[in-house]
Amino acid sequence: MTSKTPNETDPNKAFFFPDLDEINKERTPPEETRILELSAKPYPDARRVRVELEMSPFLVRPHLDLIILDPQGAEAATASIIEPMTWKQVFTVHLRTEKQIGEYTLHLRLFYPPRDEEDPKLFRLDIPVEDTDRKELKLELPTSEE
Repeated sequence: MTSKTPNETDPNKAFFFPDLDEINKERTPPEETRILELSAKPYPDARRVRVELEMSPFLVRPHLDLIILDPQGAEAATASIIEPMTWKQVFTVHLRTEKQIGEYTLHLRLFYPPRDEEDPKLFRLDIPVEDTDRKELKLELPTSEE
């Protein structure tokens, strides 16, 4: 009878990540988790934006808040991603405001909310939370559908 290490008997690791041992060894704790890459590309209809981001491999799944501001600084779109499963994310954000000429600003915030002391499974959302990382980029909507 041969003994197996815990990783060899973990069905999740065997199914989802069979060949990622090196990456799994380099996972970062919350205080070191960062946004590595961020890009945004407006769709030709100027009503949606494709957002792509990559984070450092994390031990604990973070929270992400995204805000897109129009050229006047008003909120055009928001999204919250709670505990993403993967380090790379690609999603589409729908703009709620009419298209305006000028630069839009995308703000992305990565953070870990504090755990509730009484019940560690719960998060308190009524207290301020320090950011682990932030990124900002500028984008312009296309002038016409192509």
